[in-house]
Amino acid sequence: MNRRRLMEFSKQPHRRLVGFMGLALALVLSGELNAQRVPGETWMRYADIEDAGFDPARLDSARESWEALPSAAFMVVADGAVVAAWGEVGRRFEAHSVRKSFLSALYGIYWDRDEIELNKRLSDLGIDDHPAPLLETEREARILDLLKARSGVFHPAAYGGRTDSRPRGSEGPGRHFAYNNWDFNTLAFILRQETGDGVFTAFDEHLGEPLGMEDWRVSDGYYHYERDKSRYPAYPFRISARDAARFGLLFAREGLWGDTRILSRNWVRRSAATYSFDNEVRGYGFMWWTFLEPRFRQHGMYAALGVGYQMIAVLPDIDVVIVNRANTYEFEYTPSGKLLDLVEEVLEARSGNPIDDPELTPVTTESDPLITSVASDALSEFVGEWRYPPASLGLPERGTVEIKAADGHLVFDAPFAGTFRLYLQPDGTLHEEDSHARYWPVRDDDGTLAGIVDTEHLVRAALYAAAGGEVARARELMDRTEGESELLVAVGSALVDLLAGDQDSAKQAIGGLLATNRTSVAALLDGAAEMLMETGRPDGSVQIYRLVTRIAPESTRAWAGLGQAYEAAGQDPDAISAYERVMELDPDDETTKMTLDRLRKAEKGR
Repeated sequence: MNRRRLMEFSKQPHRRLVGFMGLALALVLSGELNAQRVPGETWMRYADIEDAGFDPARLDSARESWEALPSAAFMVVADGAVVAAWGEVGRRFEAHSVRKSFLSALYGIYWDRDEIELNKRLSDLGIDDHPAPLLETEREARILDLLKARSGVFHPAAYGGRTDSRPRGSEGPGRHFAYNNWDFNTLAFILRQETGDGVFTAFDEHLGEPLGMEDWRVSDGYYHYERDKSRYPAYPFRISARDAARFGLLFAREGLWGDTRILSRNWVRRSAATYSFDNEVRGYGFMWWTFLEPRFRQHGMYAALGVGYQMIAVLPDIDVVIVNRANTYEFEYTPSGKLLDLVEEVLEARSGNPIDDPELTPVTTESDPLITSVASDALSEFVGEWRYPPASLGLPERGTVEIKAADGHLVFDAPFAGTFRLYLQPDGTLHEEDSHARYWPVRDDDGTLAGIVDTEHLVRAALYAAAGGEVARARELMDRTEGESELLVAVGSALVDLLAGDQDSAKQAIGGLLATNRTSVAALLDGAAEMLMETGRPDGSVQIYRLVTRIAPESTRAWAGLGQAYEAAGQDPDAISAYERVMELDPDDETTKMTLDRLRKAEKGR
């Protein structure tokens, strides 16, 4: 019963009003207490999708569109049951910035209980930072400002990612939208300070358990510190598509799960309101993105989004949830435009409303075939604390990892990556759950185990060796990855050729890879170049970016990377030339403009 209908009842004659009041109250209560369909221990799917109000032929066409995309899992839920579950919907993938919408929901739960005061200022909370302290004006930002990404705090942050590069103190609190992980990371710290609950235990207690998430565990989150930037860590999650869909359904139902209210309707609506405009088609609420295009706005669509276009799209006006997961473990990125077109195609396949009593069957998923269970004595040599990566690879230490024995498998705990289970394979390598990364034992000359290493760090070690002139060593390390089908290995092999002096082979290989998977390959090239800069071999970074600018001469990203590499190599005149090319391609790039001004002033002073 909606508010308009109740107002209409109020206009009836008095003798009818008395009767209608009882009826209206009953209907209001039934709307709140008669539970809508939600999943139990497992999701249920429509045996016949026509019962869900979807056209089978048009949904088949949508599936063909999905299969053409780099997407690992995709789900559509209507009226609390599954219309489509494509791909690995039970596999935990990295959530990336979807984590922010999880935190927003936790704030709502504690706000509903009067345990969080949104108008408290950072100064009231004793919030400061280091190594760079906050400005007095920045400390005037409220919790509410941080939830809206309008704090005016332009401070470096762990997992900096996309951020606003405005000067510190240039905007006051509440005045300017700036998507900055400093806000989101600090909110997690404030939550713990004010409630005593950490993000992951709170998520488990208030969302994971009540929603019956099938795959989520507290160990699927960890705190990621970058103390050279900020004291406040990021809080990455891993979550499956089917668990993400449960979270989305809670919001589609405005905080009601069956007959249990988990979040107030008020908080859900405030979360999904638009407080800022990011561009012409997207706005921002309380750590949720709102969609402004008519094709989505007509359904009230808003979404949790993350790198790779991880997406939990909520369409409350038609009780639909749509989830996309990209396998960013393997640098997979779903193109945003094509994904949104797919969402529209799915919505166009909706021809009517679901029937009241459809036939439903359980959603089944395939288990990981590489999960093993072996005797404890086969695992014992791996147990202990290890330098990562092992020193013999020549790379800087990332930290100490701990490997523990469990029931037939190992548990790998890394302060920079989180906690995963490892399964011993017949060939002596280890298989990591969720990421499906492969780890090789690394042994000293006498055969003693010195630790383990994954494919990514083997490739890094090969690039580091090649950039230092150790070509034979680089090729030997790449040979260990034989049989791996990852894009990472293909890019690494091409870059070893480049650093070994075979520019023609490298150009051909990289050009072909960019043509088929531009976004993922560009990210890998950036990562390789940044690694070489960080490890003191910037000349290798220069070679990588010079190659990319030859392949893609109109890429501002490549020219900006080349400028950074030249700076790291101490070649400021060349850096200036590279940055000037960026400005030719994008005259509005304020960050590059400031960098150019700095470098030119330094050159004049020499």
